Parts: sequence; C-alpha cells; structure tokens
Amino acid sequence: MKKTALGVMLVMILSAFFACGAFAAEDTKADGGFDFLTFAKERVLPDFHPTVKPEEAESNYVEEPFYKGDGVIRAKVGIFYKGWIQQHSMELEIDLRTEDRKVRVNVIKDTNKMNLAGARFFKDGEWVSLASVGWK
Repeated sequence: MKKTALGVMLVMILSAFFACGAFAAEDTKADGGFDFLTFAKERVLPDFHPTVKPEEAESNYVEEPFYKGDGVIRAKVGIFYKGWIQQHSMELEIDLRTEDRKVRVNVIKDTNKMNLAGARFFKDGEWVSLASVGWK
C-alpha cells in the first residue's frame, strides 16, 4: 500500500514537473499576443511599397518570435509580393517592446530597391507606437 501511494505521488510530481517545463518552453517562444506576420503584410509592406496589394502578399517567419531581453520580443519576417514586373521579397527584423506597445522595424533585405520616397512611419531603428499606425 505504501509503495502504491509513493508511486502515485512520484507520478504526480513528475507530471507537474514536465507540465511546468512545457509551459516554460512555450513561453520563450511567445509572441506577446502580437501577430508579426499580419502586421508585416498589412502595415509595414504598404509603408515601404504603397502600390503593392497586401492581400496578395505572403509572409512567413525567417526566425520565430523570441524574447530578446529588456521586455523586447523579436521576430524576423519574410514577405513575398508581386511587383509590376517580377516577384520581390523583403526580410524584416521586427522588435516589439511589450511595456509601451511600440515596434521597431529594420529592413534587412528588399529586392525591389524602388522605394524612392522612403517609409512614412517605419524609419530605420526608430520606435513607433502601434496606435499611431492604426494597430491594436
């Protein structure tokens, strides 16, 4: 009887231990409730290339969101879109500061190279409020 009780307790303790480990691992990949992929397509892409239709673009993670430190979550996003003549792609590094809900966008690569006017909101290395770009 003692062995059975000890066995059940051991199983419960190990289950709790592994469950806590799973939650911790999931938390390190958390995105802070922020949809990096949709944000890149609907806000960042039109800011750099206003003639591109965001609904026709595709986005994916080059690097999944992770906690960088100091309350900042970082993700690298690739966007693929059709230009006037050919397919183009952008690679972005997006930082989200969770305490004040601000983002910083750095363009790592852009095959279009036709962004003569520059970005309206997302200047390289500057923090921008999500509310100022119409994002929740």
